[in-house]
Amino acid sequence: MPALSQTRAYVALFLVAALWGSYPAVTKLALADLPPFTLSAVRCVLASVFLGVLLLRRGLPDLRALTLGDLKDFAFLGFSGIVISTTFTYVAISLTTASNAVILQASTPVIVALGARFYLGERLSRLQWLGVAVSAAGMLLVVSRGQWAALRLENLHTGDFIVIFSLIGWSAYTIYGKHVLGLHSPALATTASYILGTLMLVPVAVATLPLFPAPRFASATAWAVVLYQAILGAVAHVWWYEGVRAVGPSRSAIFMNFQPVVGVLLAAALLRETIGAAQLLGGVAVLIGVALTTRQKDKARE
Repeated sequence: MPALSQTRAYVALFLVAALWGSYPAVTKLALADLPPFTLSAVRCVLASVFLGVLLLRRGLPDLRALTLGDLKDFAFLGFSGIVISTTFTYVAISLTTASNAVILQASTPVIVALGARFYLGERLSRLQWLGVAVSAAGMLLVVSRGQWAALRLENLHTGDFIVIFSLIGWSAYTIYGKHVLGLHSPALATTASYILGTLMLVPVAVATLPLFPAPRFASATAWAVVLYQAILGAVAHVWWYEGVRAVGPSRSAIFMNFQPVVGVLLAAALLRETIGAAQLLGGVAVLIGVALTTRQKDKARE
């Protein structure tokens, strides 16, 4: 796959964020029939098969050149991105409200930016940091509906802390992925991390079955969500790594701010939640923040 230009990378990152933004609302529907670990395992198994077939059909020559060190890198990506981030996001959504989960997800750009600063040595300009702040403020306004008191620590649920844990996993997946992408294509990195992460996840899903109500595998709604997230979600991971390779982890993470906007709109449509002025104003702030953060600097290019 040819490298993305920065413009195409921004478009791809926006589409990925919009897709992932739909997950909280539709996941709530599926969790009524499948436990979180089971839902994640079934989704990741299907996604791994799908990605594996695509990779084999392309016949990437670097498959034969893989080393033990490469497999360790992919295993770390699978653990952080599949086991920690994806799976525990499902666990968190099952234990807290969608709004609380989205509130905490707004901190993703900050976590990634700090991680990229210390691990990769990346720096953000003052204008870009302003964009991060404006974007984060807009997200807080959207998800809190203007009720800032809802963000107090004593109002957090167990699931809220699990969201933070999953965000750390996603940040590691994004930041370390920058290193892996210097050696391998996004398609190979995504497929290998999915397969290895799924191999780690399946035994955990089986072991945790007694902790949850019995799964209802006959549910059409649950299977619709699984297929939607498995196929489109797998493609989104490839696009995400293409975007990370093109514009870097910190700028890529800013697009995660679109997720709560999409999530609020879908929650209104699927879960009949209301949308007020706070959500609209917050959405505008997010767009302004993303524009500031992704703005190209002529001086930097020079």
